[in-house]
Amino acid sequence: MQNKGFSLIEVLLSVFIITVAVLGLYNGVSYSFNSIEKAKNKLIATYLAEEGIELVKNIRDINFSSEEEDAKWNDGFSACENGCRIDMNGTIKDDPNLPLNIDTNGFYSYEAGEPTIFSREITIKKEGEYKVKVSSRVSYGKQDFLIEQYLYNYKE
Repeated sequence: MQNKGFSLIEVLLSVFIITVAVLGLYNGVSYSFNSIEKAKNKLIATYLAEEGIELVKNIRDINFSSEEEDAKWNDGFSACENGCRIDMNGTIKDDPNLPLNIDTNGFYSYEAGEPTIFSREITIKKEGEYKVKVSSRVSYGKQDFLIEQYLYNYKE
């Protein structure tokens, strides 16, 4: 007698092998998407932290170019000794834990747009008459990204 079909055990075994292979592929793709999302958030946090440093540099440069006779290079920095947030127009405000918003053009700010998972805290510590340490910490979820840089009064 010739066997012209598959036995039930052969069919079940092949279904099991195919299922394991498909689940393995699914887990691999899922892990890849999660990794991409984490990398994207870390990249955004890096740029936002660097932008925080640049905002402080901008304030320093505006102070340098001020025509007021009693203006100092570090005017306004003391407001950030315990942490602050700085708007794009250079306004220094309390409550650094306020989330950044993203507008329809993809720009992050505290004014317009949808709230994001990112918040930025800028801390400025005086380290001498001509030197300050600027820390820009971006928090998102349970993660932080910190950039620190020293700024100097290079005019004196």
